[in-house]
Amino acid sequence: MKYNRRFASVAAAGVTFQAGSAAIDSATIMSALVFQLTGSPLVVGAVTAILRFGWLFPQLIVGFLAQRSGSSMQYYVIGAFGRASCMALLALILFIGADWNAVQLSIMVMVLWTAYAFISGIVAVPYNDIVARSVPSELRSRLLATRFFGGGVLALGIVAIADRLVGNMAFPISYAAIIAIASALMFLSSIVFTVMGEPEVTNRRANKSSFFQYLRDGIEVFNTDRKFRMFVYAQWCGGAVLMAMPFYVVYAILCGLCQFIGF
Repeated sequence: MKYNRRFASVAAAGVTFQAGSAAIDSATIMSALVFQLTGSPLVVGAVTAILRFGWLFPQLIVGFLAQRSGSSMQYYVIGAFGRASCMALLALILFIGADWNAVQLSIMVMVLWTAYAFISGIVAVPYNDIVARSVPSELRSRLLATRFFGGGVLALGIVAIADRLVGNMAFPISYAAIIAIASALMFLSSIVFTVMGEPEVTNRRANKSSFFQYLRDGIEVFNTDRKFRMFVYAQWCGGAVLMAMPFYVVYAILCGLCQFIGF
């Protein structure tokens, strides 16, 4: 029964977050918003690159802090509610900044998007740690399937709403409304997950080692555990591809320009 409640809580939090993230997808909603503001394919490519780098960079530091304190939920709270607050603030800026010039609004959008990306990275380590201790390993594949399927179905509804908003409301008010929906769903996801609480582990103690010792321990595991090392390599390659992929737009435009002028 205990695992069933935790399974349901993690799944519900995951479904609502997936739907919320669909409303601010870096390859669709945010890219369209930034392109309309700046007209720059380079900045459009930077939207996804910033999100990916911001997601990865804080994890090493947060992993050390969580291990040192012996608790993960406090860092989840900071990251989850922090990123939802960034999106709420972005929606507000787009609403009140409708009459600002494009440069001012573009700067504010990119600053808040960068803050969102890096604050989001705080969530990764505590979320995975808490889920690993809340849901037995034999149920985790079912959990992921529930999260992504349910989130995908809900995201279809969000996309339909976003399409209506863009078609019926002026720019950038329409995007303010879409991002406000994303923020509300992220707040709901954060509340559901936080209310579930962090499982108690009686034999888990805070680790007071230094950050450099933490790094040395990680390097030792990297050197001695082949499966871990291959996993890290795969994550590096995947992250590099995802960060570089959006810039194909810039490359395509440059190729078209070169063909036009005869190079």
